[in-house]
Amino acid sequence: MREAVADSNVFGTERIGKILSRIAPPVMLAQLIQALYNIIDSYFVGQFSGSGLTALSVVFPIQFIVTALAVGTGVGVNTQMSRLYAQGYEEDADRTAGTGTVLAVFTWALFAAAAVLIMKPYVTASAKSPEAIAYAITYGDIVCVGSLGMFLESVWTKVHQAGGNMRLPMLAQIAGAATNIVLDPILIFGLGPVPALGVAGAAYATVAGQVLAAVIVSSGLRRPPAARVFLSYAARIYRLGYPSIFMQMLFTVYIMALNMILAGFSDAAVTVLGLYYKVQSFFFIPLSGLQTCIVPLLSYTYAKGAYPRCRQVVKNSVLLAMSFMLVGIACFELIPAQLLGIFTADPLVLEIGVPAFHIIGVSFLPAVISLILPVFFQAIGAALPSVLLSLTRQIFCLIPVFWAFSKVGLDYTWLAFPIAETVTGTLGLFFYIHRIRIWDRYKGAVLKPERKGAAAMKMITAIINKRDTGEVCAALTEAGYYFTRMASTGGFLTGGNTTLLIGTEEDRVSQVVAIIRQHCSRRTEKISSNVQLATPSAAYPTEVTVGGATLFVSDVTQFEKI
Repeated sequence: MREAVADSNVFGTERIGKILSRIAPPVMLAQLIQALYNIIDSYFVGQFSGSGLTALSVVFPIQFIVTALAVGTGVGVNTQMSRLYAQGYEEDADRTAGTGTVLAVFTWALFAAAAVLIMKPYVTASAKSPEAIAYAITYGDIVCVGSLGMFLESVWTKVHQAGGNMRLPMLAQIAGAATNIVLDPILIFGLGPVPALGVAGAAYATVAGQVLAAVIVSSGLRRPPAARVFLSYAARIYRLGYPSIFMQMLFTVYIMALNMILAGFSDAAVTVLGLYYKVQSFFFIPLSGLQTCIVPLLSYTYAKGAYPRCRQVVKNSVLLAMSFMLVGIACFELIPAQLLGIFTADPLVLEIGVPAFHIIGVSFLPAVISLILPVFFQAIGAALPSVLLSLTRQIFCLIPVFWAFSKVGLDYTWLAFPIAETVTGTLGLFFYIHRIRIWDRYKGAVLKPERKGAAAMKMITAIINKRDTGEVCAALTEAGYYFTRMASTGGFLTGGNTTLLIGTEEDRVSQVVAIIRQHCSRRTEKISSNVQLATPSAAYPTEVTVGGATLFVSDVTQFEKI
């Protein structure tokens, strides 16, 4: 892990463009392979049965719940570890990684049990043909119960990425995708002694690829923290990861809603939506890759207080993503029939899909803004604007507009996509500009208590036990406080302490004290004490009181941020 920590240091020193050019290609390549195997998966299933293709479209939202829970947990681990690395707390970062593994297993168990219970009623409401319903239930049960590999792979991948290691996760995803691609035709159609399993074979191939990917990145496994502090680590992970989980879950909700609206027209309309997301995933690879890469970069940079550098990360990411998205727009406008023809020759699917692709392609440029900015807010710990943007994009705007236009006609429903992306992007820019203005005000602040109307500044000197340091520092960082950390000694047998220097406004002193009080509990521990007796020195257990904190609050006559 020390090598990974060293790699993460480039986040604070290298040029933004150079960092993105270094870490983004492996991620994009891995996602390219992932997109290809999704496309190939659909291709082989489409060759087997048109109803099977509809089944994959129906189950797609359920699979996205897996992605939401797995990736969201991983993002929380990634963000917290990046912050801890920036502050030099390697041991706490390792404990965070260990907590993520336990959470992955626990979440998988809950999800698998719930998925089996809801699969049949959900599929029955989302498809019409009995064959499509049967295929969807079979495929869904297998991929959901067998999703443990995906949960573990997602967390362990983020552990590696937090330390700047993008190559091993790339290799894992490539290997997993290649396994899926190779096994798809063998298990679907049969080969030699291997029987033809149909749609179930596609599901087993998916599970096998996920398990192999997890095995490759299993070096991300770390020992979890002690049980008494496990919940505090888990809470921090989910505080940072829940926006990602929420965003992904919203995607599932709106896909389910759109499927149900389209099912009122035909199974072919449902198939078009599913094929759109298969094809879209290919063209959104640069955007998705940048979303993945900028999370640890922004988290690290924000923890260092380098706000102008954060702005540069966002600017470079948006411009780079837009340049790539022009390719997707061109393909959706010029060759939509060819894109759909990869999967099916059904004339009804082509009749519905071609005009749909023309309209949806217009949404790709504003989608860059509406997807990058929620990730930005998530990385800096501003969960509220991140969640609001996701709600606006997928719930408040897309579903109501889609439903309203469905009353006019099927061809009009697709207008909901460019409308939702434009509205969300505009709102996101408003939030972003507001945040930048706050940063600019803080950067130029010179606060003097003697000046009328100025905020009085206080310096808090906190002496805490070294064992409480990680939790206290992490909590202060999450609350938006900046501090200087110094190792010190004192107390019983000159035990190790940490001295924190925390500068803040007078009206926020009580909050800092509350944070320290919450994480610095007094406790009794037994230690071995070498006591010199008449006989040779021997170690005797001695009970001592540790923990707690000593705080000094002093006035600051002048504060400047230079």
